[in-house]
Amino acid sequence: MDKKYIAAIVLPFVVIIIYVYIFKINVVYVLEEDPKFFLIFLLAYVAQNSISSFKDSSLIKRRVDIALRARLLGNFVGLLLPGWAGQELVRSLVYNKHEVNLRQAFSYSILIGSIDVLAICLGYILLLPFFFNPLEFIFILVVLFNIAGWIAALSYFYLQHNKVNKIEQFIFKIVKMERIVTDYMEFKYYLKQGTTKDFVIYIIIDILGFACYGGYFYYITHNIFISIFISFLYQVSILIPIPSAAVVGELALSIFLNPSYVFATRLNYIISNLLGSIFFKDMSFEELKKWSKEILKR
Repeated sequence: MDKKYIAAIVLPFVVIIIYVYIFKINVVYVLEEDPKFFLIFLLAYVAQNSISSFKDSSLIKRRVDIALRARLLGNFVGLLLPGWAGQELVRSLVYNKHEVNLRQAFSYSILIGSIDVLAICLGYILLLPFFFNPLEFIFILVVLFNIAGWIAALSYFYLQHNKVNKIEQFIFKIVKMERIVTDYMEFKYYLKQGTTKDFVIYIIIDILGFACYGGYFYYITHNIFISIFISFLYQVSILIPIPSAAVVGELALSIFLNPSYVFATRLNYIISNLLGSIFFKDMSFEELKKWSKEILKR
């Protein structure tokens, strides 16, 4: 296994161990205090992904269970690669196994990722005025950059879907990849095709999905509004490009939770995401291999 992947797997556990040492957390006591913690987190995790998968299935026109497997496997990969990177390709390979053109699958997967990010950011922004804390400054910046970046990117592809402009032509020439222009045009076409009038509805569905984590945090805070806010704050921290949101995940949770709950939550999050690894066989690499060979021949 590549050393960078080993480092990505080890990093979150190293950070958790350091966090435990700094705050002198009695690990055994925390794990034995309430065994229901993991079960409640897992239920919230499954509920969120199931609701979001309903939106995914509407986009890719495939069954909800296919979208759910793609999402869970993508979440597992998210533990290894920073932020949301890599998850789009993994999801597209699952869709491709179920007879979705690879370019379309990848385009729609990116669109699904953008909806997820916008839903997280908007959910956080809506509740921020009620629970603002100066320590959240870095997360506010992350939200603003993500909203601006994704809106700009989606707008660009929507408006430029039917042509390769001079800037794009120049970039392809510089990197000597003119041979993939046709594939790039197909990618842009599908991305535009997926940006329908239902886009806002999809964001609302996703907001409701991510709010499900509030059920877990309510078990800790006994305040439904702050619980939902913490769930969005934590999701915002995951947008920062660090494997498994190491350090920033702990920082986000520590603003509102005591260290023992932070430790339990981070551990529950990592274990829940690891479960997605059981769906590795759901990926199809055939069209990816074929496409890669065609590119090399050109």
